[in-house]
Amino acid sequence: MNQIINIFKIVDKSIYSVQFDGKDQDEFQSLFALWSNPLYLEEFFEQHKSDLQSDFWGNVSVEEAVIRTRKEAITLEKRLIDIAELGKRDRYESLSNIFKPLVNNPLTTEQFERTKAKGNLKPSWLRIYAIRADLNLFVVSGGAIKLTPTMNEREHLLLEIQKLNATRTYLFDEENYDSSSFFELII
Repeated sequence: MNQIINIFKIVDKSIYSVQFDGKDQDEFQSLFALWSNPLYLEEFFEQHKSDLQSDFWGNVSVEEAVIRTRKEAITLEKRLIDIAELGKRDRYESLSNIFKPLVNNPLTTEQFERTKAKGNLKPSWLRIYAIRADLNLFVVSGGAIKLTPTMNEREHLLLEIQKLNATRTYLFDEENYDSSSFFELII
């Protein structure tokens, strides 16, 4: 697992994104670049064709999946940025309405909670993974196309769990963390 080398601002005081050593872009920018790339998507869906054509997804063709993913990614990116901006003025319209706990446990809320945001379609296979630092403050660690019921079934999803955990550890390791000092970590 590569180390985090930077955290970049996507939307000031709302969405930030880590960049891992060996990567050219931060995770947020990288995700949306991949999800708009038809060649990448075609290769991904061909590789995971049995998952895509399961009963759950309704036997979606690779071509349909590529088109659907590209459209949904555009909508998801816009929605995240719009809500991030709105959340600075309206605490009832914050990123916490989009990012939900990775593990559904209504009895606990932990500091630097691991979260996921889904695409707009019902159901959606797009996922963005992030650490919640505050109500409208999230640090994106990565994302994936999730075609299986759990994250434990595919290598690319297990990598996302590792990236989430690495991001959480990175944020915890910063001495005397509070939300105001967080912004000093950002480029």
